Amino acid sequence: MICTEKRLQYANGYLDLGMTKEAALELNAIPDNQQSRPEVRTMKIRLHLKSRQWKKMADVAKALVEHSPEIAFGWVNWAYALRELNRNKKAKEIATEGLLQHPNEAVLWFNLACYCSLLGEVEEASNHLDKAISIEKSFEAEAVDDPDLDNLWNWIRSKEN
Repeated sequence: MICTEKRLQYANGYLDLGMTKEAALELNAIPDNQQSRPEVRTMKIRLHLKSRQWKKMADVAKALVEHSPEIAFGWVNWAYALRELNRNKKAKEIATEGLLQHPNEAVLWFNLACYCSLLGEVEEASNHLDKAISIEKSFEAEAVDDPDLDNLWNWIRSKEN
């Protein structure tokens, strides 16, 4: 019998190769009493992200947050899945709540800026983007091409004119 750790390694390898069906088979072969482990849920989130199964991703990420709120990955991916489901207001709420637990998680600040921009809350988006960049400089370059921030950039351009 293959242990859970091996199945996770195999699933991870398959996901790295884009082989989502094989990864799903490995994850489904993990015994039921091991399915709620944070590392299993994390791998399932990766699978659903790769497969663009947003509802499943949101459900697994929510379960990860409920059982392991100390894992920032759950908060980031729950909010992101909601955004992909066009539930931007709820995504904003989850990211905001996640930042209470993980105030230095740059990706949560960046994604929160995106959600606010999508909601037309551009000043708030600007503040959140500044915070993300202050934590992790690489978000400055990433922000330039992110279409979720278009409302923010349009607002900034309108202020300059």
